[in-house]
Amino acid sequence: MSSLTLLGTGTCHIEFERRASSVLLELDRTYIVFDCGHGVVQRLLERGVQHHQVDHIFLSHFHADHVSDLIPFLQAGAHSRYNPRRTDVHIYGPSGVQKVVDGLMGIFGMHLFQNSAYQVRVHEVGAGSFTIAEHIFESGSLPPEGNHGIRFSYNKKTYALTGDAHFGEEEIAFLQGVDLAVIDSGHLPNGKIVNLAVASQAKVIICSHLYRPLKAGP
Repeated sequence: MSSLTLLGTGTCHIEFERRASSVLLELDRTYIVFDCGHGVVQRLLERGVQHHQVDHIFLSHFHADHVSDLIPFLQAGAHSRYNPRRTDVHIYGPSGVQKVVDGLMGIFGMHLFQNSAYQVRVHEVGAGSFTIAEHIFESGSLPPEGNHGIRFSYNKKTYALTGDAHFGEEEIAFLQGVDLAVIDSGHLPNGKIVNLAVASQAKVIICSHLYRPLKAGP
């Protein structure tokens, strides 16, 4: 992988030091943002990535702390005097993502988010495989919250990213044997996080969306 960056690991809390959960992937010079809650666009800038360089956003689910920075992100593309967008922006997500984007455009007006230089393209991927810049991703439905995650392989290693994680057969199967997983684990008690790690045999799990400390066992 070129890089994987945690843009934010927080939740709906408003803080100086943390932003809402988001992961930035750079795969062969293609930038992909996984979830786009509050503060994420600013974090991109701090990472050295301009908004117009990101053509792909995947939304795991539609809680506000996972989608709210779509508004400044899309507005910057259409109207910013700094690096205006010249390429299509693709938004991926589970069933309902088209309704979310249409709703935002209905509230603010399509002219706020798009101009004649490019299109906003929405892809409802559900559960199954899809492609971004020749990279194959697998999207999985992870109940009970309607969350989705993505899995992909790069340089003979497998990675997984999930929205709000819960302990269950689907989550275990989705993380089965991955080399690195980033999960939003704030809804899981510590014991269930351990059980998820043991059951899935994921080699490394990064716990995002979490405020309490995780203590090592004896």
